[in-house]
Amino acid sequence: MKGKKIIPLLLAAAMGISVLTGCGGIDGKKTGATLDGEEISLGFMNFMARYQQAIYDGQFSGMFGTGFWSQDLFGEGTDTETSVKKTVAENIETLYLLEDHMEDYKVEITEDEQAKMDEAAKKFMEDNSDAAIKQIGATEEYVKQMLRLNTIQIKMRKAIDAEVDTKVSDEEAAQKTISYVKVNNKSTTDEEGNSKDYTEEEKENLKKEVETFAFSAAEDFKAAAETAGYTVSEASYGADEENLDKALVEAADKLKEGELTGVIEGEEAFYVARMDSTFDEEETEKRKDEIVTERKNDHYKEVCDKYKEGVKFELNEKEWAKVKFDDLFTIKQAETTNNEEDVTGDNAEKDE
Repeated sequence: MKGKKIIPLLLAAAMGISVLTGCGGIDGKKTGATLDGEEISLGFMNFMARYQQAIYDGQFSGMFGTGFWSQDLFGEGTDTETSVKKTVAENIETLYLLEDHMEDYKVEITEDEQAKMDEAAKKFMEDNSDAAIKQIGATEEYVKQMLRLNTIQIKMRKAIDAEVDTKVSDEEAAQKTISYVKVNNKSTTDEEGNSKDYTEEEKENLKKEVETFAFSAAEDFKAAAETAGYTVSEASYGADEENLDKALVEAADKLKEGELTGVIEGEEAFYVARMDSTFDEEETEKRKDEIVTERKNDHYKEVCDKYKEGVKFELNEKEWAKVKFDDLFTIKQAETTNNEEDVTGDNAEKDE
């Protein structure tokens, strides 16, 4: 779940949850975790987890089926339930630490904001069935607390972001744009659909075919690629490029606009590239925005990590293990309002 959010946290009162099955046995009065000795109730933590589950159910069940919680969707070597619960617990710690440090950034909750949150919490309880409320483990106080903490997080994040230098030079963000053809030189598929490695002779013959294409591509790169049966890809890159093959980047960097490389032998493919722009202004501006976002994410993480220093967060593993995502939810999508962000905040996700 890196670098991305599932969906924005909806205004609680606008989200209808339909229960599918019964709920598990959670004693909400027990301690779910402690933060420097201060207890955080299992009931609240369960609600935060189940609310997150409801959002995931609405997003993923249609794509992966009802058993996706037992799958390793995020490639972390564990099932999705374990991954999400870990994120929820970490997020709860961060939310309370941000609340503890509100004064650092002169952040406060206004009476008007609190009134909106109170109203939203009340409507959430009214709009959902008793069975759904029981399954998600909600109380009016839990909903209020979730909205309050998320609102604080938004305000703290805004204030922390404001400390970041948003000036990015052309030199730092400069992007080149190339068109290129990539031809796999490691393996091929036989008539029966089985993969087999190229022999050295086959690989050499393939290289000659690519060389023939490269020779014919000088006048019209795309047309020559189409004739040869190749696909043309485009990519923009800068000095910090990590995704493109190193050999491809090194060869492209030697080109002037409009020039073509010869056949480049990369780690797993042959390449032929054309330099479309040695300074792509549009892509450079996009990269500037990305750099600013990266700076903000890094600074926010640094601040949160600093808050965690010397602070003891202890999860009650035995009780937390009782929080299960066995019962699925369906979500009734409703119209949202323009002021939702002012009172609810962003839904926590594994990305930073």
